[in-house]
Amino acid sequence: MDRDVTAVIGVYNGAALVGRAIESVLAQTTPVAELVVVDDGSSDATGEVVRAYGERVTYLRQENRGVAAARNAGIARARSTWIAFLDHDDEWLPEKTARQLACLEANPRAALCYSAYQFHGIDGRTRREHTPLPEVPEVMRLRNPFPPTVAMARRDALLEVGGFDERLRGASCEDWDLVVRFASRYPLAALDEPLANYYEQDTSNSLRHYRRMLANTLAIVEPTLLAGLTGLDRTLWRRRIEATLYHRAALSARQLGEPAAALLWSSIVRWPAPDARLKTLLLELVRAPGQGAARARGGGRP
Repeated sequence: MDRDVTAVIGVYNGAALVGRAIESVLAQTTPVAELVVVDDGSSDATGEVVRAYGERVTYLRQENRGVAAARNAGIARARSTWIAFLDHDDEWLPEKTARQLACLEANPRAALCYSAYQFHGIDGRTRREHTPLPEVPEVMRLRNPFPPTVAMARRDALLEVGGFDERLRGASCEDWDLVVRFASRYPLAALDEPLANYYEQDTSNSLRHYRRMLANTLAIVEPTLLAGLTGLDRTLWRRRIEATLYHRAALSARQLGEPAAALLWSSIVRWPAPDARLKTLLLELVRAPGQGAARARGGGRP
């Protein structure tokens, strides 16, 4: 098996953290063949930080087009058989490339290997995260089963599935969309040991744009999340997925102190299984009685 690996880091205004990510790649016990950092039009000192590493890093700069476009630029520039992604605010553990290459050698049919990771919350708490391989087919219809930081994939397979969808800019679902399209065509391999540190960042910006994110995630339901399903299975999964997406949007709205009843109602009517959503809806209506049930029923698509 060809063991050449290109590490791809996409970054936007990441001068404070990108050095940590770069150092974690350069510290691998099995060195990568190349490290490509794609600067997505940063306005801070990101370029200066990256260029200070000299020839050890290939630095590309583009106009601001989003993380999907940055990663695609890195894939296009790469010259290795394997691509390993890293977000600029995360870091790899030293054995990541060694362990994933060994896993791929042991699973020659696999075109992608992912691992567990340590999740570091903004509240200071740390927990291990991992989606076992047998659970991926179901989990990936409702959420992204693993972040790019823990993935190593064959470059030709990434190109064959079309890379990251750049139309999903600002959607926070371009990773999820790619994983589903990739896993629908190629076998995966998994390591249940943590090989990266994933750092939660301030979520306030994502919260503020929850309606745009809802619209964009709803847009990948039919072409991506329901792929391979037909008949009643497709109908039931569509309702379950959409209910989940509306519920997440409702939780974001509540965190911002905005009305969430309409979004909760949209979730419940799509998947009326008994759970905490109904209680939350009642609390919303009590909190803002002026909305009333009629307004709740007016949720619809944003």
